Amino acid sequence: MKFKLYTIAFLFCAAVSSAQNGKTPQELFLKPSLEYRMNVNRHSMPHDAHAQDSMIDWIIANGYGGMATNVNPHAYLKSDEEMAVFDRFVHAAKAKGLDLWLYDEKLYPSGMADTYILEEHPDWEAEGLFFRDSVVAAGTAVDLPLLPGRLWTVRAVPVTGDGYAFDRAVDLSGFVSEGRIRWTAPAGGPWCIAQVSSSVLYEGFQAGTERGGVIPRYTSLLLPEVTQRFIELTHERYAGAFKEKLGQLFTSTFTDEPSSMALPFANPGYGVYPWKRNVSDEFRSRYGCPLEDVLLEMMLDRGPQGQKQRYRYFRIVSDFMSRNYFRQVRTYCNEQKLLSGGHLLVEESMMAQVPLYGSIMACYRELDIPGIDVLTGMPSFTRRYLYSSRLASSAAELNGNHRVMTESCPISDYNFYGGKEAPSIEIKGTLNRQMIGGVTDFNNYLQLQHEDAAGRTAFNDYVARVVSQLAGGVRASRIAVYYPVETLWTKYRPLPSGLRSWDDVAGGAPEAQRLSSLFDRVSDCLMDNGWEFSYVDGQGIEESKVDNGYLVHGNLRWDVLVLPGVETLSEEMFERISAFAADGGKVVVLETLPMNSFAEFPCERIVSGFEAMLNMRSSVRPAVYFEQEFDPKLLNDLLEGILPRDIVLSSYRGVLHCHRKIGGRDVYFIVNDTPAPLSLGVSIPAARSLECWNPQTGQITPMQPSSTLALGPYEGMIVRRLK
Repeated sequence: MKFKLYTIAFLFCAAVSSAQNGKTPQELFLKPSLEYRMNVNRHSMPHDAHAQDSMIDWIIANGYGGMATNVNPHAYLKSDEEMAVFDRFVHAAKAKGLDLWLYDEKLYPSGMADTYILEEHPDWEAEGLFFRDSVVAAGTAVDLPLLPGRLWTVRAVPVTGDGYAFDRAVDLSGFVSEGRIRWTAPAGGPWCIAQVSSSVLYEGFQAGTERGGVIPRYTSLLLPEVTQRFIELTHERYAGAFKEKLGQLFTSTFTDEPSSMALPFANPGYGVYPWKRNVSDEFRSRYGCPLEDVLLEMMLDRGPQGQKQRYRYFRIVSDFMSRNYFRQVRTYCNEQKLLSGGHLLVEESMMAQVPLYGSIMACYRELDIPGIDVLTGMPSFTRRYLYSSRLASSAAELNGNHRVMTESCPISDYNFYGGKEAPSIEIKGTLNRQMIGGVTDFNNYLQLQHEDAAGRTAFNDYVARVVSQLAGGVRASRIAVYYPVETLWTKYRPLPSGLRSWDDVAGGAPEAQRLSSLFDRVSDCLMDNGWEFSYVDGQGIEESKVDNGYLVHGNLRWDVLVLPGVETLSEEMFERISAFAADGGKVVVLETLPMNSFAEFPCERIVSGFEAMLNMRSSVRPAVYFEQEFDPKLLNDLLEGILPRDIVLSSYRGVLHCHRKIGGRDVYFIVNDTPAPLSLGVSIPAARSLECWNPQTGQITPMQPSSTLALGPYEGMIVRRLK
């Protein structure tokens, strides 16, 4: 409530300021204020006051709105002299109206406080559980290497037609010597030789990569004491350096890629789960049994018992990551009247989200301004960013917020453009995709290298005009796609995996990959066919109400709920979905019917309930649609039959659009997503009066409810419904 009151007060003051300036909305669109403009990232600054002022003037003269910054890295956070330099710069920037974000780490990922935390507490380093299994026939002379780290267990389990005979497992610890397992498999096989160890997450993980010329080890964010110390060393140090609350000087913090670290970059030949000692303690406390007693069942068994134990494990990981790091940081920030923001690691892939965060939506919900990382300016490489930005935006809106951050870094472009970033026209297309997804705040390493000052200003004007018109309100989506992370937990067996590319995971459990792929394919189908949609997590469904055929969450109202591959959901979610279907809502179930609750695997009430829903009818149509094999054409045809479109385009190929409701007004952003000119028919059936706001020029013209838009390469247009 305190944060909501602060936000309301801020918006009121902003409205008063605009009125005092005497500028009309049209004048502000022509020359948007600094708050809507892109920021640049600067991690060091000159000591000389004149040089500082020149840096500030350059930002304004090139059309930017501010910067993400931090104290100089020399003697990081320990030098009073450097803090005084930073104090002078911050106040000079604020005097010119710049929007400042406080970057919270010397390098990345955040949570280390340079190397200070692990120097004090080396036992707080990030760790994981490693797992490897090898199936051998009876009579085989086994000679296998041990996993790295401290061995937890090594056992041979008979493989049967029904799975694994855990009650006949053989302890092989007596057959371990010189780092190898040497054993002859007896009759009664085949045998699965399963090893589990624990070790630090360093070599082969992000922590073991060079960042700024160093390779610092990383803390375990599963431990609450790590974040407490991080705040003391970082946030409290900044707070002590200024007379004002941090929120009077900075818009938000910028946390950069904090994670559990449990995703190998290159496939190491074994599987990895995030782990720290408190995970084992919590498992025993919550579920009444030692983690060691269910390790093999959790890591090997594909059946109900293995699924249940994996659900339990990743529920703890999700709770610890979201609460022990993100919530602690947000709580302190809000005490300083400051928002907490930033982005995570490999946000684009559900397969990465499980080992790194448990649930990325749970972590996003503990940020005031969740964000994403975009590592290119080339649209051809940014398909997944359409969905990572929408995931962050959906989490923000479920929290009653609307702001989403991007860190744009064109590191992938250099090999394609002779060491430079992509041309500005391509960068425009990439930023369009992010704004369609819900991004409102850009903290950039982009240099717009192909432009002079006038070109950079024009580019920044374009982005600011779009953001100014899309900021606030909610996505006017009538379709909610459930984020099926709890089901993914049950399928995420620790099989060898690694990054295929920066936004994609190769390997891992095939059933987990299938679910992750299904989630992406459903998103592709909706995007390709021009359907506006939001993502919703389990908490969001539980918090929703059913009202006259709608599933309602705050200002969000959905006609259709899509359940992609969902097998596991809470009983509270089941009750809400049942009530929604009974009240005339439409539920689309893809590839599998839900069967498990969070406590029972399977749950008879959920199994029988969904079978009953399949026979439920609303008017002459069924309430629940079940497709055993997902087909994009069938899903689109189904939606065409049950959901009238708010906006109709002559083509959805090469076109993107979003629809927001802001202060009772419908606002559309329509984008040519190609490098060629495009003539596009646009019809908004319910509208009587429209305006077209051109962010390329700042020009505003009347528009008919059925019109043709001429869009240049990667051009976007704002359409506002007046009546």
